[in-house]
Amino acid sequence: MSLQLLFECLSEEIPPRMQNSATVQVKSCIANVFNKNNVKFTSMEVFITARRITLFVDNINALELKDSNNEVKGPNINAPKSAIEGFLRKYQKNEEDLLVRKVNNEDFYFIKRESCSFNIREFLKNQLEEMLKNFSWLKSMRWGEGKERWVRPIKNILCILNDEIIPVSFAGITASNTTYGHRFLSSGTALTVKAPKDYFELLEKNSVILQMDKRKQFILDQINKFTKEQNLQLEKNDYLLNELTGLIEWPIVLFGEVNQEKSFGLPKEVILSIVNTQQKYLALSNGKRISHFVTVVNVNNGEVVKGHERILEARLADAQFLISQDKKENLDYYVKKLGSILFHASLGSVGEKVKRITALSKYIAIFIPHASLIKVERAAYLAKADLATSIVREFPELQGVMGGYYASYFQEDREIVEAITEHYKPIGPEQECPKSPSAIAVSIADKVDSLVGLIAAGEKISGSYDQFGLRRMTIGIIRTILENNLHIPIRLMIDKSVSLYSRLLFNKNTTSVDKPNRKQISELVFRFCLERFKVILKNRDIRQDIVDSILYKIGINDLLTAEKQTVILDRYLSMPEGEQILSTYKRVSNMMSKVRKSDGTTYSASYGKRFLIENEEIALSNCAITACKNIKQAIKNNHFNAALDELAGFAPFINQFMDSVKINCDSDKLRRNRLSLLENVVSIFHLVADFNLIQVKQWINAQAI
Repeated sequence: MSLQLLFECLSEEIPPRMQNSATVQVKSCIANVFNKNNVKFTSMEVFITARRITLFVDNINALELKDSNNEVKGPNINAPKSAIEGFLRKYQKNEEDLLVRKVNNEDFYFIKRESCSFNIREFLKNQLEEMLKNFSWLKSMRWGEGKERWVRPIKNILCILNDEIIPVSFAGITASNTTYGHRFLSSGTALTVKAPKDYFELLEKNSVILQMDKRKQFILDQINKFTKEQNLQLEKNDYLLNELTGLIEWPIVLFGEVNQEKSFGLPKEVILSIVNTQQKYLALSNGKRISHFVTVVNVNNGEVVKGHERILEARLADAQFLISQDKKENLDYYVKKLGSILFHASLGSVGEKVKRITALSKYIAIFIPHASLIKVERAAYLAKADLATSIVREFPELQGVMGGYYASYFQEDREIVEAITEHYKPIGPEQECPKSPSAIAVSIADKVDSLVGLIAAGEKISGSYDQFGLRRMTIGIIRTILENNLHIPIRLMIDKSVSLYSRLLFNKNTTSVDKPNRKQISELVFRFCLERFKVILKNRDIRQDIVDSILYKIGINDLLTAEKQTVILDRYLSMPEGEQILSTYKRVSNMMSKVRKSDGTTYSASYGKRFLIENEEIALSNCAITACKNIKQAIKNNHFNAALDELAGFAPFINQFMDSVKINCDSDKLRRNRLSLLENVVSIFHLVADFNLIQVKQWINAQAI
C-alpha cells in the first residue's frame, strides 16, 4: 500500500539564519531512519517558512517490511558478557536466539528481528517525536512549564499518514489534522487537511507560499517590474534577499524613495550600510546614486512606506552629522586615539598594531615592484585611523572605506587613499585583491601581523570554528601574492612579523609549554600558510601529491614559484616525457630503498669516478654532472619546464645503465660505487621535486624495476 506522510511544526518566528540548517537536519534525520529500517519512499521534501517546518514524504511503501526478517548485528563473539546481555535485552531475545556471522573475517553475534509486526504508524510517531526531542538549534528556548526546547514556542503540530492522524506529541501539544494560514492575511481559523496532497493548495489559498524559491521569485518579479518601469537597477545583495525571503510567508513588496537632500554627499557605501544593514531594505540605483529602496512586509495599511521613508531620512541625517563631526579633525588626530582601542587582550592596542604593520609594510614593499616606501609608510600609518571615528563606531562594516573617504577629503595621495580603502581586501573568495603597490604591502602586512599575533596568543581553529577568520586571512595573503605575481619570501616575512611583537608575548625557554618561542611561532604560522596554499591549489584541480612533491623542501620560501612549478609539473606528467621521468625515478628509487633495507645502511651521493669501468656508467656519470648543473641553473632562472626537459633527457641514460650494468657485482667497491652513483641520480631528481610522493598509474608502475 502506497502512503503519503505530511508533518508540520508551526511555531513563532524562526530566524532566517537558522532555516537552511533546519531543513537539512529534518531531511537527513528522517531519510536516515527510513533507510536504516528499510522503509522505502519515492521522494522526500522539506519546506520552511518564518513560522513552519513541513515534511512531505511521497509513496512510502511499508508492505516490503511484512513477513520479512531483518538480521541485526551485535557485538563481537569475544566481547564482554555484559555487552552481549545488553544486546539481548535491547531486542528482548535469549541466548539461543544468537546467530554467528562473519564480518571482515571476524565473528559477530546477530539476531533475527521479525518485521511482520512492524507498525508504520507507530514507527513514524516514535521517529518524529525523537527528531523533535533531539533537534539541534543554534539557539533554543523553553517556554511555559515544559522542559522541551525549540527555537521558538510551538503553536501547533500537524501529522497525517494519508487521511489518518499520527498522534505525535511534543512540548504538551499532540498532533492533529489541522493547520493555520498567514498570521495576518488569513481568517485565523483552523484549516482541516483531509489528505497530504490538499495541504499545499490550502496554504496558498490562505496566503502562505511554502516553497522558499517560489517566495524569492515572487519578490524578484515585483522588483524587476518596478525597476523596468523606473529605469533602475537592483544593488545585488543575495544574503539580504534570502533573509527577507525567510522572514515573510506571503511577501508584500513595497517601494520607497531615498531623500536625495538627506543623502547628498554621503558615500554610496554609507547609504548602502544604512539601507541594507540597519534597515534591512534592498537598494535600487539609477546608475549614479541610490534613489529607491525595497522593503518586504506582512501587511500594507497605506502608511507603511511613508513610515519607512521617515525612518530612513532620520538615519541618513544621523550619518551626515557623524561625518561632519569627524571632518573637524584630520586623520593624524585619529591615529593618536588608536592607543585607547584594544586590538586583542594579549596583543595590546590598535595603536601598537599600527606601528608593527608600518614597519612590516616597508619590509614587504622591498619585494613589490614600483612600491614607494614613503607612500607605503604613510598608508600603513593611516590605515586604521577610521577605527577612532564616529561613523565607523556606528557602522563597523565601513572600516577602510571611510578611512579612504577621509584621506581623500584631506587630500592625501591617490595611491595612499586606495591603499587605506582596500587594505582589508580580499574578504571573500569572490572579492578582488588589492592591485596598487601600497595597497598590496599594507594589506599583506595587516593580515600577517594579525595571523602571527593571534596564533601566538593561543587563538585556535577547531573544525568549522574560526572566530577570528584566520583561514580567510591566510587565503587573502596568499591570493594577493599569487594574483599580483610577487616573489615575496614568506618565511622571512613571517620571521620579520614575529620579531616586531613584544618580547612579553614569547618565552625564551624553548622547552616551555606555556608560551611558545619566536621560532616555534614562525614555524606554526608558516605551516598554517602552507596548508591554506595547498587548499588553493587543490581547488584549481591540481593533484595533491604533485603539490606535496614540490613543497617537500623545508626551505620553500616563494609561493609564486611553488605555484608555477606545481602547475607545470601537473601538466608535464600527463605527457609521455613526464611518464618516462616518473617511471625511471620509481625504478631507481624503489631499488635503492630495497638495498638500503637489506644492507641496513645508507649510501652517499658521492662516488669515485676512478671506479667507473663500464661505458654505460661512465656515460651516466657524465650525463648526471651536466644534468645537475643545467637543472640548478634552470630552476634559478625560473625555467622549470627546462629542468623537467633535462630530466627527460637524463632518463634514457639511467635506464641504459640499469639494463646493462650488473650492480650487485662480486667487487664490493664497484657495487658500493654504483649504488652511490644511483643515490646521486635520485638526488638530481630531488632538485626538481620529490617524485617519491607522486602516485603512479598502475600501468606505469608495472614498468618499474
